[in-house]
Amino acid sequence: MCILRNLNKNLKDPNAKIFLKFVSVLCASSLPFIFTLNGDFVFDDSEAIIKNEAVKSESWLESFYTDFWGTNITSDLSHKSYRPLTVWSFRLNYLLSGNKLSAVEFKATNLVCHIISCLLLWCTLRSILGRLKKHKCKKCIDIGWLTTVVFAVHPVHVEAVSGAVGRADLLAATAFFLAFLCYNQAMTKTGLHYFYLTATVIFAAMSMLFKENGITVLGICLCYDFIIICKEDNTSRSKKKKQFYDIQLLPSAEVIIRITVTVLAIMLLLYGRWIVMGGAPPKFKPTDNPASFSDSKMTKVFTFSYLYVLNILLLIWPQWLCYDWSMGCVPLVEDPLEYRVVFVLAMYFYGVAVVIKFFKARRKRDSWIKVMALLLLGLPFLPAANIFYPVGFVIAERVLYIPSAGYCLYMVFGLNKLCHYKLVTKKMASIPYYAVTFLICIYALKSYERSYDWQNEHALFLSGAEVCPLNAKVHYNIAKAADAKHEYDFALMEYKEAIRLHPNYYQAMNNLGNLLKNQKVYSEAEYYLRKAILRKIDFPAAWMNLGIVLASTGRYDEAQKSYTNALRYRSNYPDCLYNLGNLYLDTNKSDHALESWLHAIKLKPGHRLAWTNILALLDNTGQFDRALQIIPLAIASVPDAPSVQFAIANIFGKMGRYEEAEKHFLKAIELFGRRVQAIHYANLGVLYHRWKKYSDAERMYKRALKLQPNFKSAQKNLETLKRLTLVT
Repeated sequence: MCILRNLNKNLKDPNAKIFLKFVSVLCASSLPFIFTLNGDFVFDDSEAIIKNEAVKSESWLESFYTDFWGTNITSDLSHKSYRPLTVWSFRLNYLLSGNKLSAVEFKATNLVCHIISCLLLWCTLRSILGRLKKHKCKKCIDIGWLTTVVFAVHPVHVEAVSGAVGRADLLAATAFFLAFLCYNQAMTKTGLHYFYLTATVIFAAMSMLFKENGITVLGICLCYDFIIICKEDNTSRSKKKKQFYDIQLLPSAEVIIRITVTVLAIMLLLYGRWIVMGGAPPKFKPTDNPASFSDSKMTKVFTFSYLYVLNILLLIWPQWLCYDWSMGCVPLVEDPLEYRVVFVLAMYFYGVAVVIKFFKARRKRDSWIKVMALLLLGLPFLPAANIFYPVGFVIAERVLYIPSAGYCLYMVFGLNKLCHYKLVTKKMASIPYYAVTFLICIYALKSYERSYDWQNEHALFLSGAEVCPLNAKVHYNIAKAADAKHEYDFALMEYKEAIRLHPNYYQAMNNLGNLLKNQKVYSEAEYYLRKAILRKIDFPAAWMNLGIVLASTGRYDEAQKSYTNALRYRSNYPDCLYNLGNLYLDTNKSDHALESWLHAIKLKPGHRLAWTNILALLDNTGQFDRALQIIPLAIASVPDAPSVQFAIANIFGKMGRYEEAEKHFLKAIELFGRRVQAIHYANLGVLYHRWKKYSDAERMYKRALKLQPNFKSAQKNLETLKRLTLVT
């Protein structure tokens, strides 16, 4: 704390002061996150990055035709989140990683963006405070610097920094602060006025193309311009002992042009955004934002107001952080007499009190800083406030990234003012500074702890259940993560809990039915899959899984109808075509099976199982000429598929092309790794047996029997080999 208070006193060199403050901001913005960069892609990263074809597309223009999640922006299924420049940044990461998706590099890039954003915020606050608070007090600390340090370590930023998709908020903030700095220069640099004004509009447009709320920077600039005009006019006229209501603002032509250009830029950017969206607002499901679908206006007003309270609480004391706040996490405020309404009323009463106090102290310079802090807090949050249009979430911590700068400024400025009250003694004056230091330490430790939750989905989802135990989606995601880790009993329990909390959760029913199907509990699996279809008749995945269950229980006609329904609702469905091919094979319709599998690989060239079945069928039916035509395509499409390599090896072995067969057998065994099975060694042994490489054959048979001692064919072949060697 002494360092914070006495930094100006102990150092006389201004450059040394700036350097130490720079280092402190650098450390504060990096250390709480730097030790947890070695994590995975989690939650929304899957849809926005891993499955988003625009990230891996050869065309740089594709991101301008799709939304943030890879869906065509004009589609009814699109979330209308138009962020092409953010997708470009993902694509750059992909290219610089050698056409690979490296979670570590994505997270490291996010951290660099956060550091840059913090440094730009510091510059922004220096420019604001430099114009609104020109007098300096030896007792005061650098408010802009301390605000930046608090901002840098705030735990509500962990989602934006540690989640790869949070880069949209980081880049939007970076362009946001650059736009404001350029506007500030446009207000001071007369000769370069139009240059900086143009740069402001460009950075504002970039900020909007990084994330939608970036456009609000132009509103901040207009308010800032008005504040400066009012403050300077008020200052000059107060010297002539004029009243505030007598002031008549007479802006210069330069100011009029600046404001006009900014207003026109806002209108054009918003209009362009509307055109890109196809002239239609986004459509969401009731589970995404339940309050927006309520028929009661009172419920909407009170619930949205209560959400504002929760967002403010997350900024003040971010103890309860959750990656997803939908599906029952925040129940609707339907009764105006319930206890949560008290918090809503308290928030509005406080807002009214702040406005009244401002008008009473409007001549003071410090009052304008509070206004600027509140503008920085409120305006960037407006797009997420459900005022102009409903949004697709209840609470999203990453949307608080820019607004938190306003909160930090308001909080630090308020604590600094406490030290100058007449009733505060010299000893008590140190308390606010110690409080800020303590808060910084607590925030930094919480950010460090929270970053570990974002390392992998399992930890993230479990942390969500602690905060939002009533959120069905949280339990659904926990079940998915548990299923991926083969914790099947836990996954079953969590899927059933998700369905209990949300009885119409058809995705959970489908996944639960699929899990039960894999465990061969067919009757219960069929029950949940049929329930899922009842909730959503056009659910192709549920129809396909039901078909697999029916085929597994010998009801082939019903299974075929289920597959047909799945293909009716999703014509380009390679997995369904693959399973339909399996059904045809089971019913001795080999030609139909081959046709279905070929259709599957046409839609999805990387479908390993379909390729494997095609080659196995051609092998078993002796269609070696056709197999030779398909093998090069299979190798080009799935070069690292061990099952495909194994099937190719069997074909070459039967054709007597032993060297090629051996190469593919060894490649398959290498790719299988720890998953290698006895049959793989046994078949290679048969190849060596035919090739008359008896010692190699014996070695392979023994390896197969080591993995599976009761492997009868390997035992029989080994005995035959021993008799053969004795005879020779």
